[in-house]
Amino acid sequence: MKDRIAHIMRAKNLKASDFAALLGIQPSGVSHILAGRNNPSLEFIKKIKETFPEYNLDWIIFGTGPMTTSEPFKESIKETPTPSASPSGMIPFDYDDPVDESSLTDPIDDLVDEKPRSGIKSMLILYEDGTFDSYLPR
Repeated sequence: MKDRIAHIMRAKNLKASDFAALLGIQPSGVSHILAGRNNPSLEFIKKIKETFPEYNLDWIIFGTGPMTTSEPFKESIKETPTPSASPSGMIPFDYDDPVDESSLTDPIDDLVDEKPRSGIKSMLILYEDGTFDSYLPR
């Protein structure tokens, strides 16, 4: 749930202190939730819904259903996606698909003379507002 709360903050371009002020709570409350020290209370979730009514409660609480109330509900069905570039120019990667590692090349290897890498440790996505998400391989 903390990731979805952080998503709302990024979508609204709000710092934790601004988000707290809009909800009428102490900034430390938001900080503790985002850090994972505390879980959001029912009162906290109610304030999010009152302040941002466009967000779907099921999505906020459970991460299911459409993110906003204006989105139609689409049941999650595993389909074989057709690779297409996202707005960032990256092609989505399906972790369940086998990868022929012999076909992969690393452009850094052409520039740096070091030992071959043993695998991906983590991936970072950096956002314009200075926040980031870290993903670990399965």
